[in-house]
Amino acid sequence: MKKINLNKITFVFLFIFCANSFMNAQLKSISNGKQIDEKLVGIWVGSETDKQIEGVSKSWEMTRNADGTFILDFEFTQNGNTQKTQETGNWWVENGKFYEYHFESDLTDIYEYKPMGTKRVKFRAAKMNVDMNAPIYEFIDTRKETTSRKNDDSSSRNTNKVQSNSDKYQ
Repeated sequence: MKKINLNKITFVFLFIFCANSFMNAQLKSISNGKQIDEKLVGIWVGSETDKQIEGVSKSWEMTRNADGTFILDFEFTQNGNTQKTQETGNWWVENGKFYEYHFESDLTDIYEYKPMGTKRVKFRAAKMNVDMNAPIYEFIDTRKETTSRKNDDSSSRNTNKVQSNSDKYQ
């Protein structure tokens, strides 16, 4: 009879549990009692063509804040004409779905969402308050890379090397 190695089995189950926990939402309760998925906080960009309206290209930048608010900047292009709009509202997650309440329209859109690593999220409309050209409306948001300037001490070091005119001539 073959002896079962319980340490290996325990390790495999522990590994599966940890991997599953990592892939699931990182939920955080916010002041209004709703929950947000912390993996969705940040600045995200996306685009689509012909999915909402035939002949229209749409791109956006959405800032999802940790307090559950968002700012959504849209740019629509049709026949060479471009229009920009901005929407604001609240976002949260509930039962594995992403909710987007828009202050301007007083309506909420609902999406199924699936993180694809740390830099992309796939959304699929579950309930939209506008008509869509495509029978299934889905898109991918990509985390916007923010550039941070490194604190470069070389400029301050260089200014220390420069002497004043009075120092040079003494």
